[in-house]
Amino acid sequence: MNDKKLGTRKILKSIRRADKTLRKKFPILKHQNEIGFTLFFISILGMITSGLLYGTGILPFWVCIPLTAFFASILHEIEHDLIHSLYFPKNQLMYNLMMFGVWVFRGNTISPWYRKELHLYHHKYSGQTVDLEERLIGNGIKYGWKRILVMIDGTLSLIIQERNLKKEVPIFDKWKLVRSSVPFLFIFYFLWYNFLGLNLLLFFSEIFELTFFSKILEIANIPTLNLIAVVYLIPNYIRQVSIQIVSSNMHYYEDVDGLVEQTQVLNPWFLIPFQFFCFNFGATHGIHHFIVNQPFYLRQLSSKLVLPVMKKNGVRFNDLGTFTRANRYKPIVN
Repeated sequence: MNDKKLGTRKILKSIRRADKTLRKKFPILKHQNEIGFTLFFISILGMITSGLLYGTGILPFWVCIPLTAFFASILHEIEHDLIHSLYFPKNQLMYNLMMFGVWVFRGNTISPWYRKELHLYHHKYSGQTVDLEERLIGNGIKYGWKRILVMIDGTLSLIIQERNLKKEVPIFDKWKLVRSSVPFLFIFYFLWYNFLGLNLLLFFSEIFELTFFSKILEIANIPTLNLIAVVYLIPNYIRQVSIQIVSSNMHYYEDVDGLVEQTQVLNPWFLIPFQFFCFNFGATHGIHHFIVNQPFYLRQLSSKLVLPVMKKNGVRFNDLGTFTRANRYKPIVN
């Protein structure tokens, strides 16, 4: 048995051992469905409550936005667990209710049912050219304006990458992606671009006293749009950008050989703000690539026991050189 296979076996063993230890220590972890739904309910309630408190003037915007984004990041992890059928796998009513809920409250995402198809494909072909999920957020693109735009805006990503994806990824279907965006992603981006555009117009109108724009701005009802932005648009945008920046840089691309080389553990100090809004994804997602049927909260709890074993057995930690290697595992040979 080669070193990589032996290392993989040791990592798998450590994850299972940590999982078993935690479940024995905390019997409540046996109630996986109930925990998942409770976190789902609390997160939605938290987003609604923080929005109402801001709308009534009790909560300032600088508290509402990060708080709502944090709750939305939990919903993202719940969606990811649902994709792997970790909650209510035998109760389709509850399962689909939760899938719908995580979509509604994170409107800048494609349908979770279609994302399930992409994500399971990602696990099958992680790090390969055909890994559509990671390529859509910039994996494999050299750093520059193109990479940055792809990571921070899903619409621009599709426009910029369509030609290459069509040639290189057999499962790429632009119209399927478009259909999976109806209706919430379309609504989200319509409101988002209007929020950005109208506020930019207002800014220049006030600076240069362009009074002929006043009627447009009056009809647009910017105060209402700004309210929606604070309680829904900006938090979800922050959440999505955070997870995409971290995920795009922690997954390796193209020269991957085995589970050990699919991801790194990416948790340098300067990524802490992003980690807060993607539930410490960079530090723990690598564990998930070894064992997929572990809920996100258990992965977090087991990370202190598992990460040292991963490091000892070949998983890279904070390989910042990947930023200059376009996600390649090995140095690029010119």
